[in-house]
Amino acid sequence: MEKKTISDYVYDKILEGIVQLTYAPGEKISETQLAAALDVSRAPIKSALAKLEKEGFVSIKPQYGTFVSKISVERARSICDIREILEVEAIRKAVVSMTEEQLDKLQDLFDQMDAFRDEKAEKRQFIYDADVALHNEIYLASGNVIIAEIMQRYMPEIQRIQRANITWADRQIPTQAEMKKILKALKARDEEQAAAAMKEHISNIRKTIQTI
Repeated sequence: MEKKTISDYVYDKILEGIVQLTYAPGEKISETQLAAALDVSRAPIKSALAKLEKEGFVSIKPQYGTFVSKISVERARSICDIREILEVEAIRKAVVSMTEEQLDKLQDLFDQMDAFRDEKAEKRQFIYDADVALHNEIYLASGNVIIAEIMQRYMPEIQRIQRANITWADRQIPTQAEMKKILKALKARDEEQAAAAMKEHISNIRKTIQTI
């Protein structure tokens, strides 16, 4: 495995902050503050920000500073369009090939999710993590490595959209219900119901993007 450099570490940490909404869309971020927070010099910060700008996650404006890019509604919708095509196909394959062990693992995760009560932020994080786990198990069970590779390419944007969707669009409870519907169809080995549940889940994300 290739050893990560300081620049790689800094890039990963800033991207993580953007995806997790620690750095909100439109927020100005300071190279000096980032360097202090990550205990590095400004050189790897500049390198990381330049890379993030190329990828569309930040905008560097000379004389003004660096700003976290806003979530593009048009791009988010396009990503949802691609997700719907690929993930509906993936779940059709996963219905047949997902193991009982995978299903039990997801059920255990969902049971833990249901056990949360008043810790709103903590439960929201758990729902988000469970959603990621659900989709990852579906990619794995589909057996289609190309679908997994394509989804991985856009994963930071997908996760940022989903986190914003759960956090700001008040879709915590609906997301949880949609996830349960997907798992129920998987456990029933019902291909059509699984495909419909996945399509509904992604369609609802698409519909609420405008409110983010």
